[in-house]
Amino acid sequence: MTDQQSEISYGMFSKKYYIMTPGPTEVPREILETIVSDEALLPDYQEIYDIDVKLVKKLLNNDGEVVIMGGGATVGLEALISTFISENSKVLVLSAGYFGEILAKLIEMYHGKVYVIRERQGRIPSIEAIERYLSKNNVDYVVFAHCETSAGTIFNIEEIAEVVKENSNAKIIVDAVSTAGAIPINVNSSKKGVDAAVFGVQKALNMPPGLAVISLSRNIVEEMENLKPKGYYLNLKLWLNFWKTAGRLPSTPPINLLYGLRKSLERIFTEGIENVYRRHMLVSRKLRRALRKMGLKIVAESDDIASPTVTVVYMPNSIKSEIIVRELWEKYGILVAKALGDISDKAIRIGHMGITATLDNIFAVIYALSKVLMSKGVSINLEEVLSLLT
Repeated sequence: MTDQQSEISYGMFSKKYYIMTPGPTEVPREILETIVSDEALLPDYQEIYDIDVKLVKKLLNNDGEVVIMGGGATVGLEALISTFISENSKVLVLSAGYFGEILAKLIEMYHGKVYVIRERQGRIPSIEAIERYLSKNNVDYVVFAHCETSAGTIFNIEEIAEVVKENSNAKIIVDAVSTAGAIPINVNSSKKGVDAAVFGVQKALNMPPGLAVISLSRNIVEEMENLKPKGYYLNLKLWLNFWKTAGRLPSTPPINLLYGLRKSLERIFTEGIENVYRRHMLVSRKLRRALRKMGLKIVAESDDIASPTVTVVYMPNSIKSEIIVRELWEKYGILVAKALGDISDKAIRIGHMGITATLDNIFAVIYALSKVLMSKGVSINLEEVLSLLT
């Protein structure tokens, strides 16, 4: 296939634009229609909230409780921290980059005693390092971002849960913002389960931002009974008490988004949750393979820790990432994001979450990125690269 034939075959993309950022992601029409439907605009929310709670429990294999509140995932994170972490709490944060450091700073603001095991972008703290620390130090909580979207790396939740539970009595709190609905997560009292996970709905669930979903294991709910958290809106104990005793919430939620959440979760279960997980894994592997064939370097240093939901890749020849991001959008209608932190000018972030995790979408990304880089003198065999995506 010649380059001219490639242009004819693949130059006309199937959509006007492709939202391939790490979030917010593209929203399917049926979710948009659900959110603005007459049913979703009714003031009564108890029934739909109860359905959403049950669907979230199913998604995360939850054996405890779920709270859904208005606000982004950061609101949910602060609710977890303000409810459980006091000025006397000892907290171990596992940091693999920008968002790991944000977690540490956020916990410090709530007066927790924060200890950090960190690795540079592209790597994650090892299980051995975590085990060594816990064998010598007592901590109350272990906190980490499941996917470090600044680097496209991911922690192995099950391995961390096992080592934490074997070496301590610490509870595990996970930022699952970029993974819930795309990667298996267990929020339960099992050996491989975590105690709390929080996520928004604007990533793998393909909804507009506006909901924070907090999933709590049975163990951490029991611990909460002995706590006296301060505050009102961020007080998870208060939310659960309102729901269980009065069948309502302490603050009116965005009801239309609750209907959208039901539709989003139903889409996942209709496809089949295992099929969803496999699709994300397949798409991410093929994307990384094509990027490497283009001569590009992935920030994640091994496929074992590369995220199925976001890929971060260095640009060649000192080409600034903002130039690539701008030209992909202006010339091809493909929206990706700059990297964060120390590599912000050197790399771009490509999201592949929920409905955007398809071979068609990454085909468009690889084609357009190749053309942009080739226009700047980078040598790429486009035919060979595209053949890896079939």
